[in-house]
Amino acid sequence: MYKVVCNFPLTKEDAAELQSVSKEYQFVFERDLSAQIILGNTSAAALRDYHNLRWFQTCSIGVDNYIKKGVLNDDVTLTNAVSVHSIPVAEHTLALILDLTKKLYRYRDNQTRHLWANEGMVKEYGEMKVCIVGFGNIGNALAKMLKALGMYTIGVKRRMIDKPEYLDELYTSEDLLKAISDVDVVVSILPGNKENEGFFTLDTFKAMRPDCIMINVGRGNLYSEETLKQVLDEKIIAAVSSDVFVKEPLDGSSVLWDYRDLVITPHVAGGYHTESSKKAFVELCKENLRRFISNEELKNIVTKRET
Repeated sequence: MYKVVCNFPLTKEDAAELQSVSKEYQFVFERDLSAQIILGNTSAAALRDYHNLRWFQTCSIGVDNYIKKGVLNDDVTLTNAVSVHSIPVAEHTLALILDLTKKLYRYRDNQTRHLWANEGMVKEYGEMKVCIVGFGNIGNALAKMLKALGMYTIGVKRRMIDKPEYLDELYTSEDLLKAISDVDVVVSILPGNKENEGFFTLDTFKAMRPDCIMINVGRGNLYSEETLKQVLDEKIIAAVSSDVFVKEPLDGSSVLWDYRDLVITPHVAGGYHTESSKKAFVELCKENLRRFISNEELKNIVTKRET
């Protein structure tokens, strides 16, 4: 019998579906340190107390806190929910691209000020180039959407792969500055692991065109708050949108709230804001529970651990 801690909201129907996988599972909905399996996010500190843990299924894409040394034993399988959130995050990013390139965020600001003002030139989608830095599952989904709108798509990936047909150019991280040097939009979907901390330096932003916009739906530590302020103060690029920050929630007293050309969303690109994503996570758990009991390889295994 395997004890499974469920750290995410389940309907009775959802619970019944999970239980239907095998009678060898006992599901609990509160902290139980004897559990061998956890479904849903929990704090990294709490994980250290689960000495019988064999498999941890996150309900998020990011696993930055869980791959740190000492959080999980080497014999614990870690799986994430990247396949669950690819479409919602890609759609959120697409919405931001459309918002910022058409300057809709400025018109909304003007509306709150009762100001009738023309914000000037905007771009046509068929003439735009977008560079996706961190070209994984989400990047693939986003590139397909952008290509459908006629945009020129560029991907940046740590290692070279065969270029998909909906991508016009593909580079490795070594050629980042070349990839971002002549585009209208840079999208970052990079994870916030140790190697990527401070990935976007001031010089990186300066390599972009002055009319470029930057959208970050990866992690907040990819650039420092000081770098972001300088980029906005000196108008190094036209605008930035960030769904993530180093410290979350963003402090109400932060000066970042007041920048006109910074669009802030409160880490909502993923999560469970659509019914389909909720259902998809339950289906992922069901499939991985089936694979676990059958000794098959689980889906979405995260192999990288910090040493």
